[in-house]
Amino acid sequence: MRTLFLLFGFSFSCLAQVATQPPQGSVNVKALVDSIDRALFRTYIFPEKSKLMGNHLKSQLKKGAYKSIGDPKELAGRLEQDMQSVHHDGHLRVNYDPDFARMLSQPSLPKPVGVDSMALRSERAENFGFKKAEILNGNIGYVQFSGFSGMIQEAKATIGAALAFLSNTDAIIIDLRKNGGGSPHMVKHVYSYFVSTRTRLNDIYDRRVDKTMEFWAEPADAESMKLSMPVYILTSKQTFSAAEDFTYAMQVNKRAVIVGDSTGGGAHPTGPVSVGQNFVVDIPFARSINHITKTDWEGTGVIPDIPVSEEKALVKAQDLILHARLSTAKTEIEKHRAKWLIDALKATDYDDVTIDTTLLKTYEGEYGRFKVFVKDNVLFLYDFTGRTFRLKPIEKNHFLGDDWLQVEFISGDGQVSQMRMSGKPGWVDTMNKN
Repeated sequence: MRTLFLLFGFSFSCLAQVATQPPQGSVNVKALVDSIDRALFRTYIFPEKSKLMGNHLKSQLKKGAYKSIGDPKELAGRLEQDMQSVHHDGHLRVNYDPDFARMLSQPSLPKPVGVDSMALRSERAENFGFKKAEILNGNIGYVQFSGFSGMIQEAKATIGAALAFLSNTDAIIIDLRKNGGGSPHMVKHVYSYFVSTRTRLNDIYDRRVDKTMEFWAEPADAESMKLSMPVYILTSKQTFSAAEDFTYAMQVNKRAVIVGDSTGGGAHPTGPVSVGQNFVVDIPFARSINHITKTDWEGTGVIPDIPVSEEKALVKAQDLILHARLSTAKTEIEKHRAKWLIDALKATDYDDVTIDTTLLKTYEGEYGRFKVFVKDNVLFLYDFTGRTFRLKPIEKNHFLGDDWLQVEFISGDGQVSQMRMSGKPGWVDTMNKN
């Protein structure tokens, strides 16, 4: 069964229309098209576009485009495709869903016992969308979550715990590459952790009541936690709706640097409308408006500050953070640590590259209490205390071992003569080849 919680997290039962029953064993397509046309005209955020879509459906009906479609789900898909062909809107959907249509058409019925608890159990099982919080090399915080939950009160402890874990980091990366949206009220709540003063976000204009709702981030909502460090947001084509709302507001207010691909381009809060015969149309009835830009991201998506493929976005964000640190470093040890971390980001797994075995074998030998050897075209460093490190290539003579050790081979007179080892904390040691 579909849920009443749609993108942007509003409650939409008031949008339901009384369903008409189809003729026995078939769908009255003309009645369905007329019902969709009326629903679009009454509800869709752009009245002139609703006319275009409604007229196109009627035109297709007259041409007999739907005559041979017997499967109602296939019909729903074709109707949606035809509407999108004259006006694309990522939130506009047509579904054949008898159970959901029945619930929408009877909004006065009491809610089934346990619905709230079932939804809450489901949200908790998903940790309210929060999938990962960790501290990356260089004291960089990283948090990844897949949605902006509508259960704000219940999710507060999880959000607070995730962000508190990152509160001592020097910069935070927020990964929204797989975040499909949710509640604007949760957007407001999460944003509140990153401001020290009351900050206006994106407004939402509701066509049905001809009113605009303002959204403000409130520092008091963050329970005295103020995350003032630089913020980087990772995006992809799958970043959508409320995730774009959060990203756009952070970008416009100059609170974050956006790294990745342009987002999906959905800025229209949406609600389900029963149009009869067990069909439901998700109709955008409102739109986001930023008070600074006077526009939104509908159709275009949020354009990243640093465009890069979504697969490379995380490494790119770390690289930006570390280069910023290098540029402000005041001591040689600070510069060394920043450069060490930048080099470590370049390390490539052997599975992704082809290494010249002949070159690798020139590095073999004993260096002090360490032994370097090649096995299966992979370079290893053996410490005579018993530890073995798989060395990943940074450059042809420069390798990363584990996440705290780097090894560089130095040649003299055409032969490898030394091995320089450097640690993340800042130490450097050079050993001659025995």
